[in-house]
Formats: sequence, structure tokens, C-alpha cells
Amino acid sequence: MNLVITGSTSGIGLETIRSLYPNFNKIILPVRNLKKALEIVNEFKNPEKFHCIEMDLSSIKSVDKAGRQISETYEKVDLLINNAGGIFPSDLKTKEGLDWSFAVNHLGHFHLTNLLLSNLTKAKGKIIFVSSEAHRIGTIRSEDLGLKRRSNSWSNYGTVKLYNILTSNYFNYNYGNGGISTYSLHPGAVKTSFGSEANLISKAIISLSKLFFISAKKGAETSVFLANTPKSQLQSGGYYISKKLKNPISKSKDLKIQKKLYDFSLKKIEEILS
Repeated sequence: MNLVITGSTSGIGLETIRSLYPNFNKIILPVRNLKKALEIVNEFKNPEKFHCIEMDLSSIKSVDKAGRQISETYEKVDLLINNAGGIFPSDLKTKEGLDWSFAVNHLGHFHLTNLLLSNLTKAKGKIIFVSSEAHRIGTIRSEDLGLKRRSNSWSNYGTVKLYNILTSNYFNYNYGNGGISTYSLHPGAVKTSFGSEANLISKAIISLSKLFFISAKKGAETSVFLANTPKSQLQSGGYYISKKLKNPISKSKDLKIQKKLYDFSLKKIEEILS
């Protein structure tokens, strides 16, 4: 069995790997820092089980290159965990002109998932999106789905976490009959490097809040639960907290919004890659 997971070199991602390591024949790690990733996998008993591939989620061109490499190398992908993410200053733009939070939290994962759809279909695999309860403060503005005109880091973060759930639901709607199952989750308020690239005010808030945060190992539990639990015992398209099915906000289930975001995302990728 083959696992692909983003955001694997620290925090929830690393703890997820540690838990799932015995269950997979190959663990593919698309990572921004290749050196750091190689150092981490060498700590495992069988480092040859890992395949580290350089990929920067903030760059669609980088995601395109890495995703195609994974798709061509591995016939089947049994599990894709879109785990990486973070909160970023609202005025921070990528080299491709995208809002940084939109690119890293949504569009990069969206493109990677699309590139691996045939591999996931062959394996009748699972797709897991690590979202957040912050999605409840997210807003959908049809004229600004790319977040270019917004100025609040927390609102942007809530919106892209809502995008994760919308995307999970739309992939389930479109591809569920082909054997793919999708899930989204809130990992809890986790004591990790989350917020390290936020503005000073956000960093201060997060730093104080971390006194009440849970460990990364605890935060990985729902991802691991969804990975290990048979599909028959899960709800595809479901949103999970603490290993239990919960209701996200109602607009996350709106098919028109899901399709609008999907079409917009495809268009942005085509513009960048053309």
C-alpha cells in the first residue's frame, strides 16, 4: 500500500507518519525542505520505505512537477493526506501572484489531488483533508474566491479551511462512485509550529493560546483513525472531530458553492501553467 502525505516533517504530519508507518509499503513525502525530510526518514528503522520528493505547495508549478512524478512512479495511491497548512499575513503573495494562504492551504492540495485521481481510483483509495473548526468563521465571496482583496489573516485562514471541506465534499460527489472516499477533519488546537509565519499580533495570540493546546500526537489521532478505519464504518464526505462525525457549517454542503470553487480553482491552475 502507498501513502502520500504533505506537511510531514513536523507536527501533526510527522506524528501521523509515525503511527501509519507499519501499515504502508511506501510512504511518499512531497516536501519543501528535502534535506530536513531525508534526515527525518533516516531515523526510521527502514528508511528505504520512504520516497522524498521536493515540492513547494505555494507554487503550482512545483506541485505540478511533483504530482506528475508521483502519478507516473506509483500506479496506485491508497491514501492521500492533505495535511500541510498554516496562517499567513494577508498581504503575502506567492511568486505566481496568489494569496499565500489560498495557495498553500487550498490550491496546492487541490491540484495535487487532481493529479493523483487516477492512482487513487485504481486503489479505491481515501483522501483526507486536514481542515479546522476555524472554517466556521470562513466566508464565501464569489467575486474574491482567491482572497486577493481580503485583509484579515484569521478570516482568510477560516475561509481556506472551509475550502478544504467544500473540496472534500465535491470530490466525494464527483468521484465517490468510482471507489474513492473523502474525509475532512479538525485535528484540535495543536501545540506545533502553527502560526510561525503569521503577523506579530497573530503570533502573540497563538503563543498565549498554546498553553491550552494538545500535543501533536494527540492532534494526529483523527487522521490516523480515518486512515485505519474501514470505509464501511465511515461516512465519505464526512467531517470528523475527535474521531467522531460532526456537522460542519451548512454552506460546506452547498453543491453550487462547491462547483464554483472547483471551477475557479481549475481556472487559476490553467492560467499559471499555460
